[in-house]
Amino acid sequence: MKKLFLGLAVVSAVALTSCGGNTETVKTTEAQEGATSTEGAVDYNVDTTTSVVNWKGGKTFDDINKPEEGHYGIVKLKEGTVKVNNGVLEAGKFVADFTSFESKDLDADAESKGKLDGHLKSADFLDVEKFPTATFEITAVKPVEGGDYNSEVSGNLDFRGTPKNVTFKANVTVDANGVTIKSEEFGINRKDFGIAFTGGGGSIVKDEVLLQVDLTAKPATAEVAK
Repeated sequence: MKKLFLGLAVVSAVALTSCGGNTETVKTTEAQEGATSTEGAVDYNVDTTTSVVNWKGGKTFDDINKPEEGHYGIVKLKEGTVKVNNGVLEAGKFVADFTSFESKDLDADAESKGKLDGHLKSADFLDVEKFPTATFEITAVKPVEGGDYNSEVSGNLDFRGTPKNVTFKANVTVDANGVTIKSEEFGINRKDFGIAFTGGGGSIVKDEVLLQVDLTAKPATAEVAK
């Protein structure tokens, strides 16, 4: 069975975690036509109670002796549907709810968490008041042979009113209970989506933001039957 991913990915333009390691920043291209499903495709609706996009971001400092700083957190999915035919992902579209955006590493410090989340939701970064959601629409899915992931997913990420096509790898399982999706951790360049804030007070916000999607979807017919 083919595993798929999807992601809405979407997330952040943040000021935060060491975005290092072997993660690549994916290239963005012009938005493309969305994928279409064939006759017999089955709809699976995203379980918004469990599905999230995880984010990480970081900053460096003018003082080279000062260590890098980072933060991480989640964005919940508001809604979404994938279309699967004989275990193969054919199409899909997801909506991320940026009003739910929050840092998780600061859960024990409510004051600092409030200040950070407020700044990241401001016009300097996510501009949630103007752009409360972001969408990801699948444009192509290709099988991957070997390696840690079985699919390469391309889609239009419409984030902060800027649609760009991105491609990343993911694993997806389709069975009687629904669809589970786990993407690789991949990077996007926040400046590709119009986030130009560079920092202040001797700090420099990294251009790369890391995203990783954990998604569960259930058969639409099962939800209707409840």
